[in-house]
Amino acid sequence: MTRDEEVTEETGTEEEGELQLPEASAQNLFAGLDALMPVILFLIFNNRLGLGWAIGAASLWSLKVAVSRRRRRLPIGKFLPVVTAYIIARGVIGIVTDSAAVYFGIGIATKFCIAAAIAFMAWRGRNLLALVVPYVFEFDKATRSHPVFKDALDKIAYAASIYYAISAGFDIWLYNINDVNGYVFIRLVVNWPAGLLVFWLCVWYLVRRLREVPEFPGLMKLLERRTDQIEKAWDDRRAQRKAQKNKKSK
Repeated sequence: MTRDEEVTEETGTEEEGELQLPEASAQNLFAGLDALMPVILFLIFNNRLGLGWAIGAASLWSLKVAVSRRRRRLPIGKFLPVVTAYIIARGVIGIVTDSAAVYFGIGIATKFCIAAAIAFMAWRGRNLLALVVPYVFEFDKATRSHPVFKDALDKIAYAASIYYAISAGFDIWLYNINDVNGYVFIRLVVNWPAGLLVFWLCVWYLVRRLREVPEFPGLMKLLERRTDQIEKAWDDRRAQRKAQKNKKSK
């Protein structure tokens, strides 16, 4: 039996070389809504009340998303203070200057910085993805230390760096040929699907490479396990709230 056949037999998640994704849950739908709401709020408030209100509404929702991800034990954890500070600072600067160019320019500059940081750290042998990916899939120590895993993450890091740089360049071009609402809407329509495509291509590549790691159970198996943990955490939290509510009502 080959290694690929073993993986297929063990996990049931990979067939004929295709990547099988886990079924969508309510949390997946809420995550999609969270990604859309800052844009929707920005467009509504910008049309009705102006740029400052639009920036404030989008920033508040983004803060809400960051906090809720932390509570759901999604991969943000120790980065929450940095993310929160960035959202607040960008929002305040945008409102004070009342300038769309400044507000969106900060976001574009951030993309370029992320691209440079990812590529530089991978080149120095301290891949930033190695800090983030284990939060999602919970690889064991043997997998994380395997040369194949490190090589795959390095290649994915360079691909992500190129994507962020291209995305930032596209944003600059798009901003210069559209009004604010057109820029925000078209950016969402283009960048969101493109980001998902790049993400799943990277996942597919990682799946293929990790088949070279002995006794690796399969990436989707780890993702399903992580999803079960998140859903259990949600169930425990709901049960705790219900118990507290019943206790107060007595």
